[in-house]
Amino acid sequence: MAVSKSKSVNRTSKKGKSKTSTTVRQNKKRQGNLIFSIDIGTRTVVGIVGKQVDGIFHIIEAVSIAHTKRAMVDGQIEEIDEVSRVVQAVKAELEKRLHVTLTNVSIAAAGRALKTQHVKIDIEVSTNEPITAEMKKSFEVEAISQAQAEIDKLQKADDVVAFYCVGHSVISYMLDNYPIKSVVGHKGKKVTIEVIAAFLPSIVVESLYAVTDKNKLTVSSLTLEPIAAMNVIIPPEVRLINIALVDIGAGTSDIAVSRNGSIVAYAMATTAGDEITDEIIKKYLVDFEMAEQMKLSSNLTEITYKDILGMEYTIQTSDFFKSIYPAIDVLADTIVQHIIDVNGEAPSAIFLVGGGSQIPDLPYIIAKKLDIPEARVAVGGHNFIKNVAIGKSELSGPEFVTPIGIAVTATMESGYDFSTITLNDKKFRVFDTKNMSILDLLMIAGYKTRQIIGHSGKNLSFTLNGEQMKFKGEISTPSQLFINDNPAKIDSPVKHGDNVSIIPATSGITAEVSISDIAGEVAPKYITLDDVLYEFGTSAVVNGNVVDASYQIQNQDEVCITSISKLSELLKAVDFDTTNCKFQKGKGVISTDYFLCENDKITSFKAEPKAVAPTIIVVPPVFQEPPKPVVEQPVFAKELEIPQEIPAMKPIEPILTNTPAMKITLNGEETFLPEKIDSSPHLFLEVFNLINIDLTKKQGTLVMSINGNNAQYTSKLSENDIVQIYWA
Repeated sequence: MAVSKSKSVNRTSKKGKSKTSTTVRQNKKRQGNLIFSIDIGTRTVVGIVGKQVDGIFHIIEAVSIAHTKRAMVDGQIEEIDEVSRVVQAVKAELEKRLHVTLTNVSIAAAGRALKTQHVKIDIEVSTNEPITAEMKKSFEVEAISQAQAEIDKLQKADDVVAFYCVGHSVISYMLDNYPIKSVVGHKGKKVTIEVIAAFLPSIVVESLYAVTDKNKLTVSSLTLEPIAAMNVIIPPEVRLINIALVDIGAGTSDIAVSRNGSIVAYAMATTAGDEITDEIIKKYLVDFEMAEQMKLSSNLTEITYKDILGMEYTIQTSDFFKSIYPAIDVLADTIVQHIIDVNGEAPSAIFLVGGGSQIPDLPYIIAKKLDIPEARVAVGGHNFIKNVAIGKSELSGPEFVTPIGIAVTATMESGYDFSTITLNDKKFRVFDTKNMSILDLLMIAGYKTRQIIGHSGKNLSFTLNGEQMKFKGEISTPSQLFINDNPAKIDSPVKHGDNVSIIPATSGITAEVSISDIAGEVAPKYITLDDVLYEFGTSAVVNGNVVDASYQIQNQDEVCITSISKLSELLKAVDFDTTNCKFQKGKGVISTDYFLCENDKITSFKAEPKAVAPTIIVVPPVFQEPPKPVVEQPVFAKELEIPQEIPAMKPIEPILTNTPAMKITLNGEETFLPEKIDSSPHLFLEVFNLINIDLTKKQGTLVMSINGNNAQYTSKLSENDIVQIYWA
């Protein structure tokens, strides 16, 4: 008996004409609330249009068209144009039948190069307000973000391949350390969420989007194929049982495992239906198309085929499948091994879906290898699908479980909404952009706080000869932000297709003062006085240590500058007894106002006092308080106070601005936010410049508050606010 080619799934009359072919031409309606899903498989593209009514998904139309060439390998799109052509044919046929323009589509990805990440995080919540559905979703997004960070950390430094999250499952919720099924509506202090997230390489996701873009379709939901199948075969109420679902396609075998009410593991094997096809090609010398037909002939008694030489043969179907048993055994062994790896043991039951699940004896071989009853391994078809009405469509086989699951998953809002946003000419694929701001995008792109708002230069404070000195660092120049060439702010929302650009902030220069800036040249000079060598000139001592002119003054330094240029200053510094004393340089007598020169040799001598006739002064008796005694303290050269005017000094004026600094209390300490060059308000984001905290290395839950209330990055700060920020 000759093998017939597989047919497209459609609703046609006996004459093969579409039921809508006789309708009067009119303008196509919009898609509205119709769900349009596409399963882009290695062998076929299946499109489904349906509607959710009272918890039941009703399939209205379905079309399946096979690839005419091997444009996909192991679930990965190899030829985008060829796959786009088939998707266009499916879309056009559905639009023709329904007279509707399809613009939004739900898709799923096979698990090629799948990575999974398990995370468990604690999130502080307000005890005053009940937890909302929106808050619950934000918890999951935060957990997924943590999983993304962990995946990125595991990537090698030279590995430029990005991974996108394409599915996640909440394993458990806890409220204040007590297990709870749903946190919505409850109040508490701490929510603990445990999540497993699935990630695929960007090339897998981007190729799917390339195909939809070519067909002018907007992706409204993206999920993982085994998750889609799970949602219609194993609903949440059945997931208490340890069940493994295996979606055996042509290129991959995708696995999901449930236990205790949740999906707890995902896995993927590149061994699938193609390995059976390749074995048939080698054994029977047939082309790919003929091998595929032979593989799908289990319902026939005998198979007639032609080899590549044009010779026709007939073989009993039972003998044919016995001949390819080794390839089937390898497939079964691979599936079993992956189930054991992620589940740790044989599950209670297994569902096989996908076109490859129809291979004869495969359930029996898998059951035998796992040592479980054969009845516990079932091939899932429409009889196992929950809450779906297939209507008059022909979607009854196990190969249609995943396409239906993609559509159902879209109604559950558990798929992913990816958007493409361009930042400085580089495209970023981000998910869940409904509440995304420029700040969120910049954080995803790896920008640091200093690049967004800049760091003001640090101030410098020290004492100079006992007087407090302050020099201010330069104020930073904030970044310039644009959305589609229009000026924007850091909290401006962004959406799919936006072109965002940033001119990074310029940090202010830290205040720097050197000894030379204050005292000019600092170099010791020497003279001899009465054959004793003395040092004079300008000298600098910082924290008790002598320094040179190049020394950069640090915060809290104690700086002492002394300058000796006249003989009188030297005599006072060394506590020289000048009573009846005169000084001579060479043959000349010099006064104490003499300016000292390098290598001067000065001698002192005693002068005889002149006799002076006594003078009698008569003072009237007026009462006068006796003067207070003056006690002079000895002053040494290294401790001499700097005079008010030092010719060698170059005083630096502190940098002043017109806008005063704003005082806040940051983590218990009084802190001043730097001045701004404009009148814009201070934002919470600025405090990151004042503390040492790294947002790229998550160490728990980031607590941000102003006066005890939760704060956002863009929350405004006011004078005397009490601000807290720390990892909890």
